[in-house]
Amino acid sequence: MTAEDDTFELEELDSLAALLPPAAPSGSVLSRLLAEVEELPLRYAPFFDRLSALWDLPEADVRATLEKARDPRALRRALPGARRLLIQGGPRIAAGSAQLMRFSPGLRFPAHRHRGPEQVFVLEGSYTDSDGKRFGPGDEQVMQPGSEHALAVSKDGPCVAAIVSHGLEFTGFPLRVLQKLTGR
Repeated sequence: MTAEDDTFELEELDSLAALLPPAAPSGSVLSRLLAEVEELPLRYAPFFDRLSALWDLPEADVRATLEKARDPRALRRALPGARRLLIQGGPRIAAGSAQLMRFSPGLRFPAHRHRGPEQVFVLEGSYTDSDGKRFGPGDEQVMQPGSEHALAVSKDGPCVAAIVSHGLEFTGFPLRVLQKLTGR
């Protein structure tokens, strides 16, 4: 059998499937399916290819990372109301820091300046940048080196974002001093 024969058979199968009446799954099957896709890693399955490109990782590593993020203890406190999972990104982003961030509803992330470029890809929830632009699921914000901003997370729910950053420094006095004291 040749590859052309396989293609022909698949086309025939597609034609036959179109003749069948649609069948809804039973209530229990549908409930199990919905529960499964609500959990990590499948919750973000529509974004696997974009996460793979952002973090410079194969899709299998993206899935494994999101599977790890299922454990709430895997995300460490970054600031009050902000938790993160550091990720070993691929070679293209070796000079930067890859992470998965979870921001609490209503969080106001303090003003900061970017030491290098930053890419933020929103997976869930939303935030509004200090210039008034809102970013939600599937949106990407790119910040250039030297740019400054703050952000406010929507009060409707948490915001989860994938980030590649090349460092930041807080511009407000208390956090700037704390950052210098901790060496971060």
